[in-house]
Amino acid sequence: MIRNRVFYYWDDSAAAFLPHWFRIGELLRQGNWPALMPESWMGGNYASEAMLGLWNPVSLGNYVIVSLLPDVAVAATFVKTEFLVLLAVGVYVLAREYGSNRGAAAAVATALPFSGYTLFFDASAWVAGLMAFAWLPWVWWAARRFATGKSNPIWLLVFGYLAMTVGNPYGALGVVFILLGVALELAVTKNWRKLGHLVITGGLVGASSLVVFFPLLGSAAVTWRTDNSIRNDGFLVPNLADLIGMSAPTYQAQFNTWTGSWISFPITYMAWFVVPLVPWLAWSILRDRWRDYLGLYVFAGIYILLLIGPSNLWLFRWPARLLEYVYLPLSVLFAVLLTKGFQKSAARTRIVLTAVLVGLGAYLSMASTPTGYRWHALATVLVLLMLGAVLYTARSRPKFVALTLVLGTAATLGLQVAHYRGNLNVNPWNFPHNVAEMKQRFDSRYQGNTLLVSDLGALEKNSGGMSPETSWQHALFGSQWEIAGVDALNSYTGLGYSAFSETFCMNYFGGTCPAAYSALWKNAGSFNVQLADAVRLQTLVVANGYVKENGPENVPAGWSVQERNSVVTVLKRDTALPYAGSRLSYVSPGVQVSSAASTGFEGEKVTYRGSGKVLFAALAWPGWTATVDGKDVKVEQGPAGLIQLDLPTSSGESTVDLSFSPPGLGFGWKLLIGALLLGLLHSLFLAVAARRRSGVSASE
Repeated sequence: MIRNRVFYYWDDSAAAFLPHWFRIGELLRQGNWPALMPESWMGGNYASEAMLGLWNPVSLGNYVIVSLLPDVAVAATFVKTEFLVLLAVGVYVLAREYGSNRGAAAAVATALPFSGYTLFFDASAWVAGLMAFAWLPWVWWAARRFATGKSNPIWLLVFGYLAMTVGNPYGALGVVFILLGVALELAVTKNWRKLGHLVITGGLVGASSLVVFFPLLGSAAVTWRTDNSIRNDGFLVPNLADLIGMSAPTYQAQFNTWTGSWISFPITYMAWFVVPLVPWLAWSILRDRWRDYLGLYVFAGIYILLLIGPSNLWLFRWPARLLEYVYLPLSVLFAVLLTKGFQKSAARTRIVLTAVLVGLGAYLSMASTPTGYRWHALATVLVLLMLGAVLYTARSRPKFVALTLVLGTAATLGLQVAHYRGNLNVNPWNFPHNVAEMKQRFDSRYQGNTLLVSDLGALEKNSGGMSPETSWQHALFGSQWEIAGVDALNSYTGLGYSAFSETFCMNYFGGTCPAAYSALWKNAGSFNVQLADAVRLQTLVVANGYVKENGPENVPAGWSVQERNSVVTVLKRDTALPYAGSRLSYVSPGVQVSSAASTGFEGEKVTYRGSGKVLFAALAWPGWTATVDGKDVKVEQGPAGLIQLDLPTSSGESTVDLSFSPPGLGFGWKLLIGALLLGLLHSLFLAVAARRRSGVSASE
């Protein structure tokens, strides 16, 4: 934070997560549970954007806090610090459960949250990954304590549910492999009774979380996310050689990213002390007690294979995300070895081997980024000095070894953040983050449905840079509009809506091509209505010079220039749209509408006579249903993905009711409630049985 005040307000965290969290928190405080926010268009299907975690109570509580804080960068720091601490304490209790002493557990628990990928990717940018990963040590701790007879499965149910309902598929897969590893530990000891109960609890955890993923799967057909192929284009795929540098603080691995093959930070870094201390550890314990550590071996082995595997594997892509999943079991195993103590025999040979390993890390660092030779040299000297302190302490005052390791982690972190400002392989955005200033700047300026026609390059060129003082004075990208209180057609989405995206040539963060401007003044599909009217557009913001022909300099009929500055031109609709207070945007000549109004949070109610087609200015996500006088009417995908209904003939006055429920929600809720109830009953049954057994043992 001293080096970079927006370190935690970076890339997707700034463009998507914090704006969504802020808006969801506002809606929760108003008494609404927002499965769908139609006014956010492609980015408004909150239920299908599974990683927003609408079924996770801890996440929802954080969203309310985010909405109450005056600065979203501060809010990002608060939530991410919370989960970094949660991760650290989780690693600590997991290491203790596997037999580590307190000092060794503290050393690895302090190091893992500051490993390269976790800090610079998940904590800085991809926060849903951090949130899911932070729960996994707790799931593992609860599963193993139950397997060893130290606790009730209720804790596994609770932590398993919290991990799964973050909505991150990597976290969900991690829960599966944790349960597999613990199940194998039980199998090799032939503890079939415990294994059976573990399988039951694991099944209930899975059933309780399906409500999170049903909307995602149910909406996939209309989105970009239909590619389930297996392929390898080398994108964010590390190799085993990169892991050799896991203790070199300045080693920057080389594999494909958005910015070429250059990684701007030490992505494969784990902890400064792991590799150099390899010669000093009693490795035989891992062989002699392999049954006790089988779950750790299985989990690590699976994730090492996935780490060096294909770049795309069904829903899972970019294997570098799995680095921290490899480092979690390695951290626990290292804590176990550290607890056993350092080997004292052949000290000179071990010192030489340690020096060689540190030298190898230094060479890899130098080879990857020769221009940073001063930093590599400084890091090498620092590591050698700290290793000397550790070995001296181990010999003279063993109880201070852990403290020395933790202080070394702090020193290494200080060097790293002095050298690496942030993750430059992704977009820092440099968005504004003062909530009051953003609302004051935009919500009165850009009223009603608003569209920005620009890409990132045009906005940057016009304003001379991307900062709160330049480009973001007049426009925003991603879902930042939600903080500013603007109903923008532009938004950030991990899903996309294919028909809408193609019509406006809109990308995942809301950037559009110049053709989006001309598309507005053409008829929406076969309907005799301009697309601008079909989406009920009221404000149009166009980057100056972006539309080369027939741009905003030639103001279309019915519109006028509200503002023209050095960055954008803002057009405003001259007259009010029909059907005020409703999303209804077009009715065919055979339909006479008596009244139209939005109902509740997402619904619509229209009364009409006659028959024909109507359009609503909302995307036809799977989950919309419509009735006319209580009889079902098919919801169709109209032009640009808008909701289209074909209303049946009405001689009198008929009523259309349009409502939304996420796909699979009804069945998912039943599974959730049923699984949690069965889990509670199962836990109660085992608690009673355990008490009876202890009572019998005491009487004997």
